[in-house]
Amino acid sequence: MDETSIEQALQQLDATLAALLQRSNALQAIETTSGIRCHRYWNAPAKTFTYHTHVVVPGIKTPVIGQLSDLFFNAYRLRQHGWYSQFASGTMRPLPFTPRVRGEHQLGQGYFDFGVGLLRRYHVLFSRIPIDEQTHAVVLRSVPEDVPVLRPSKQVFILPPTGDVFALDDAGLHWHHICTTSGVRLLPGALDRWLMNLLRATGLDRRERETYIAEAEAFTRFVATL
Repeated sequence: MDETSIEQALQQLDATLAALLQRSNALQAIETTSGIRCHRYWNAPAKTFTYHTHVVVPGIKTPVIGQLSDLFFNAYRLRQHGWYSQFASGTMRPLPFTPRVRGEHQLGQGYFDFGVGLLRRYHVLFSRIPIDEQTHAVVLRSVPEDVPVLRPSKQVFILPPTGDVFALDDAGLHWHHICTTSGVRLLPGALDRWLMNLLRATGLDRRERETYIAEAEAFTRFVATL
């Protein structure tokens, strides 16, 4: 399913976090030099591809982990993103109940301009989880909308695993941006997923990869200002 209830998303949180950390730790162990790498792999449960962008920024030893996870956790409150120019606007609000799972949680509705006509809209459960002093994670999952749509837009969806992992080690700052989405609704219904899977499987996903790389380059510049 493209979206799930808030309760189900919270129940799946530990499994999604474990998947994010497993992928992040595996790359972090072998990619220790500065730079940007964008990986893609087939995600059978989601029936589409997951993209994993790994950024290594050397020379950062200051405690930026908490600052970064706080910014990404509250991303839809910001007027603009220093790391993602496609962000147009957004709102955030508390959950309608107190969850019995670790971390901080809130709901966000964000609007993005991908240059494909109407804005695209996400309605997302944000979960911020400190793993330890050197590692924080922000986990995302699409949940049903229960608020008014504020701008003309098409709704798109975030599937698991999706999120951001920030970690410090001897190599510097690692940012793992892991994103699973079936598409941006260029075509109706299942046709959109089929189109995106075809483009990705045949290596015709250059524009999508360029978007992730441009975001990573902007993130590298943004971190230098903290």
